[in-house]
Amino acid sequence: MKCRMIMTVVFDKPFYKGVFERFVDDRYAAAEINLGTSLPKLRDIYRFILKRWNSIHFSSEEAYSIKVKKINPKRMQREAQKQVHAQFYGSKAQQALKADFEMRKQQSHRERQATKANHKRQKFEIRQLKKKQKHRGH
Repeated sequence: MKCRMIMTVVFDKPFYKGVFERFVDDRYAAAEINLGTSLPKLRDIYRFILKRWNSIHFSSEEAYSIKVKKINPKRMQREAQKQVHAQFYGSKAQQALKADFEMRKQQSHRERQATKANHKRQKFEIRQLKKKQKHRGH
C-alpha cells in the first residue's frame, strides 16, 4: 500500500484555504479547509492537523492514473519558496494601508531632510556673523 498526502495553502479572496490531496494506491481524494483571513503560520497549520485531523471530510475517492515523478526535496523546497514570495498577500484594504504608510514615510523623510538642511544653514550664518563681529574690532 502506497500513501501520499499533499497540503497546499491558497489565497481565495478573502480567506486562506488549505487544500488536502490524498493518494492511496490508485485512489484520489481531496478536502478543503478554511484557515482564516491572514496568512497562517506553519505552527498553526501543524496544530490544526494534529488536533482536528479527524474532522476533515475528504471527497469520495476516485481512481487516478497520474504517474508521480520523484522530485528532489531541495528542489521542492525552492519551488515552494518561489510560490510563497511570488505574490503579495493581503486584502485591498491592507494594500491601500501599506501604500499610504509608504507615502507618509517618504514625506516625513523629505521633511526631516529639509529641517536638517535649514538648521545647518542657520548655524553657518551664525558662524559668519560671529566672524564678521570679531574682525570689526569689538
